[in-house]
Amino acid sequence: MKKSILVALAILFLTGAVVRAEDYGVYLKVADKVEGSFDDSVKKIESALNENGWKVIASYNASVPEGCGFRAHTIVIHSPEYANKIIATGQASAFALPLRVELYEDESGINVGFVNPASINRTMLGDDTATELSVSTMKTLSEILAASVKGNMVNKQIGEIRNKGKVGGMGGGDFRDKIEVIYKKEDAPGVFQDIAAKVKEGILANREGWKLIYTLEPAGDLAIYGVNKPEIEARAYGIAGEKRQSEDYRCPGIDHAAAFPIEVIVYKDKGMVKVVTLDEMYRMKVYFEDAGNWAFMK
Repeated sequence: MKKSILVALAILFLTGAVVRAEDYGVYLKVADKVEGSFDDSVKKIESALNENGWKVIASYNASVPEGCGFRAHTIVIHSPEYANKIIATGQASAFALPLRVELYEDESGINVGFVNPASINRTMLGDDTATELSVSTMKTLSEILAASVKGNMVNKQIGEIRNKGKVGGMGGGDFRDKIEVIYKKEDAPGVFQDIAAKVKEGILANREGWKLIYTLEPAGDLAIYGVNKPEIEARAYGIAGEKRQSEDYRCPGIDHAAAFPIEVIVYKDKGMVKVVTLDEMYRMKVYFEDAGNWAFMK
């Protein structure tokens, strides 16, 4: 009996019947050693995205650590068709929108990548939700970016490599438990519009250095505001690259330039209008876990 069980298990492994979840990085590096200037590369990528069903809703020079000497750039993109499918899984899924493309320099030249929907969606929507859409979108974006520039095509998964959605360990947990409610009010005619407008006004009027990078309203009862603070962004990239930094690799953390901006979202939920964001520690864990526990604590 024992021998027959072992034989059966061996057959399962050898025939590939035991299924293992795919490994995906938080980011996908599409190309390195890209030819041409940095600014020209940005323009080419913006044009290619706009021509292939993705609208560029923000494009800005990311802040880099002091003394870095290299540039990084973030392009925020939106596809109504893609967004509708993501939002159909629930309003909280808006945290997976929009997607972000990154360009950054290192000692070898210009690199191009993007935040990977195959990884992020699995974390925010669940392991078995919109998997086909997420993977096909990953492949489509990779093809668009690869065709827009000339360079060494690598298609390499980078950042934290995960084979499941839930982010564990210190600062991790279930995604929906990490949604922080900043403000809420019982829904009534005009309440959503009023709160959304006040949130935007508050972001624009703040004196703490936070900037409104984009506004996205993919549905009538949903508004997403992308915010950023240069000092926090630069510090995050500095910490992200600490354990990889060397004399030959001066500021590797800017390969996480697609981690920002941060989302502040207004949506309707169970008869309430809510203003929400992700727990700060959790969001950093999602995008920067590969920095290691010590760096992550900082």
